[in-house]
Amino acid sequence: MKDKRSLKFVARKIVTFVTLLVMWSLLFQVNSVMAHATLVKSDPPRRASLSTPPKQIQLWFNEKIEGSYASIKVLDSNKNSMTENSPEIVLDDPKSIILNLPHIEPGRYTVQYRAMSVDGHVIESSFDFSIKNKMQ
Repeated sequence: MKDKRSLKFVARKIVTFVTLLVMWSLLFQVNSVMAHATLVKSDPPRRASLSTPPKQIQLWFNEKIEGSYASIKVLDSNKNSMTENSPEIVLDDPKSIILNLPHIEPGRYTVQYRAMSVDGHVIESSFDFSIKNKMQ
């Protein structure tokens, strides 16, 4: 009788240990899958309403990105590209890219960006900002 209890106790401990081990490994895998670059900040910010046109677009990500793969396009309300410039990695911040802009007129603009994190994951998205007329 005592041996059966002892055997059940050991079996429960083993089952508990294996269950915890499986749960821990699944949790670790989920975290590694979710570890891709994401946009954390932009200048100008999303949906900004500016009184003066920006001289550049700057994007910050939560991890290093491949500068040679990065792209930023600024489109006007007619979907015309505002510049043919390519974005540049910020030398002292490999998590950030900058696109220099020519002078742009008041109106609504869309920033489309694509970046590849160092783990090879590609992210693409867009956001809008506007520049107010001086009369507004």
